[in-house]
Parts: sequence; C-alpha cells; structure tokens
Amino acid sequence: MDNSSIKDNIRKVRKARKLTQEELADKLEISLTAYRDLEKGSTSIVNSNVIKLAELLDTTTEELVLGYRPVQAPGKLLEDVRSEYGGRIEAMERRIADLEKLVNYLEETVRTKNEIISLLKKSRDENN
Repeated sequence: MDNSSIKDNIRKVRKARKLTQEELADKLEISLTAYRDLEKGSTSIVNSNVIKLAELLDTTTEELVLGYRPVQAPGKLLEDVRSEYGGRIEAMERRIADLEKLVNYLEETVRTKNEIISLLKKSRDENN
C-alpha cells in the first residue's frame, strides 16, 4: 500500500462528504492530532483503520487505497472478476516457477561447459 496516495484519497473523500478532520477524528475515536497525522502521512494507516474509515466515509476500502471504485463488468460480479484474476495470477506464478527451473538448468549447463572448457585448456597447456 502506498501510504501517500491513501492519505490523499482519504482527504479527497472526506472533503467530498463535507466532513471536517475533527468530525472524522471523533468518529474514529482518536484525537484530532492523531487524525491529522494520518492524513499527513506521518502515521501509517493500519488495515483496521482503512476499513473503519471506509465505513465512516460511506465508501469502499478499494476507493481509499486505489483512489477509485472498481467498476463491475456487465453481467459479472466483482467476486467473479477477482476470481478470474486470481486464476491468472496462479497461472503466471506456475509459469514463473517453470521458467525459474529452466534458468537453473541452463545455468548448470553453462557451469558444466565452463568446467569442461577449463579442463580442456589445462590439458592442452600440459601437453604443450
């Protein structure tokens, strides 16, 4: 999470809801100074605060974190879109694992060839 963009998003949504920092601090049950520190970015926002802020601002955690509300594709629920991306991510992770194995194999092949070259050079130098 990029804390600087979250603080900007919180400020933007708070102002759009016409709430003061003091009003939101009261609703969060924290001091005005503590709230100002959240909005300035000098205090990290923990997940529980993001969830509570989203509820208090009548918005989603996605809007606070991303800066916009994710749009649902026609005929698809947001959960469907998430599961679709989850499947793609898993497939990409499997592909990355396969490529890492290939890279390791190729690196071992290069090491073996370098050892053979080194032994051949050493043998040639001994015979000359």
